[in-house]
Amino acid sequence: MSVEQAASEEFEGNVTADPSYFRIFFAATTPGGVLEYKDQTQENGGFAADFTQLTQTVFKPAPLNASVTQEGYVALLAADGASGNLVYIRESRNQDAPERFAPPQDLGKPDGVPDFLDTVLINGVTGRQNVFVTSSAAGNAIWWKFQNVNTVKMETITVVPPGTDTPVEITVPVEIPPSQPWADWQQLPGALCSITATQNADGRIILAGINADSVPYMNMQSSDRPLLPEGWLGWKDIAGGLTGFEQLVCGIDGNALVHIFARIGSKIYIMSQQEVSSEQFSSWALFASFNAPVQTMTVSVSSNNGLYLAAQVGSGADSPVYAKYQTGGADDNWSAPQVIAHVANDSALLLQPNADTSLSLFALETGTGDAAVLNQLTLAHWSATWTPLGGPLSAIALTQDVTPNPS
Repeated sequence: MSVEQAASEEFEGNVTADPSYFRIFFAATTPGGVLEYKDQTQENGGFAADFTQLTQTVFKPAPLNASVTQEGYVALLAADGASGNLVYIRESRNQDAPERFAPPQDLGKPDGVPDFLDTVLINGVTGRQNVFVTSSAAGNAIWWKFQNVNTVKMETITVVPPGTDTPVEITVPVEIPPSQPWADWQQLPGALCSITATQNADGRIILAGINADSVPYMNMQSSDRPLLPEGWLGWKDIAGGLTGFEQLVCGIDGNALVHIFARIGSKIYIMSQQEVSSEQFSSWALFASFNAPVQTMTVSVSSNNGLYLAAQVGSGADSPVYAKYQTGGADDNWSAPQVIAHVANDSALLLQPNADTSLSLFALETGTGDAAVLNQLTLAHWSATWTPLGGPLSAIALTQDVTPNPS
């Protein structure tokens, strides 16, 4: 289904029904290109035993992103296995719909982009979805696409004022869906291999990424023209004298300050926003140092409203996962690094909050494709054993499911 054929229900305004529950939504692609998912069977509980195939479309094993729409519905981004086009899939807003998910929307891909090195799906300043991609072609161009906002027109309607039987005509502003649901692909200046994003406290998007020379950059939407390429402040080299950047992750804490974490060899560094929604960040500070290279890391908001970072250190079977978190909830005080788990083998890691704000740590083994989850018991303590989730899987993505649905 093309974007032009997409149902307009997504653009009809916000849903007012209260959510009936809050569950973690676990999406995955298999090496054969099957897109599937499973939910927690109840709030803060375990997951369904089996996966449900989401659509008959065959997708590429990666990329895969998950998010929520402005109304709280699950949304996914994957790449079509045949065309390579990005595909956007969201839950249907109609609770009586025969299928839980609306028909996939083909977002295409930018001209001259054979494949994607990295993709991001995130809500923007309007509350609607934004997609960012980096190209595998020479030059590693950065492209951007977003859901268009509704337009407003004046419409004359007839009403009967309270206390009278006489109808009168009044002219009122009425929201109507955009003629084109998604904007065209727009190229942002610059070149990156990996890209990550978070929202500023005021809703503007902050992008961070690393180029082919392992140099990190950051960019932020300006407030005056957020839906145009010129509405960005421009890429800023944030290396700060460090070299060899391997990964960036970012998050916003309970004080609404954005933090960026960098992985370089056996060390993790941190830089923090100086004021809420400010363009200014601190210099890099050493966050943690280990006796082996850091393989990967992930960050999330924790139960005390502060940030929580987890990282696999070392490589191979039984490698430790270290954690470090803001002890005051949203201040500059952090716990000492501590081992919270061991992974079966090298793994991609993702943290996701539960309904009760405790965290779940998800691990996808890069060798076998087996996925597992570990549950947090208290801020500093985790379960002793992982719960298998299935496999083999090629990519996983997590988000929150806060809307009623039948399954």
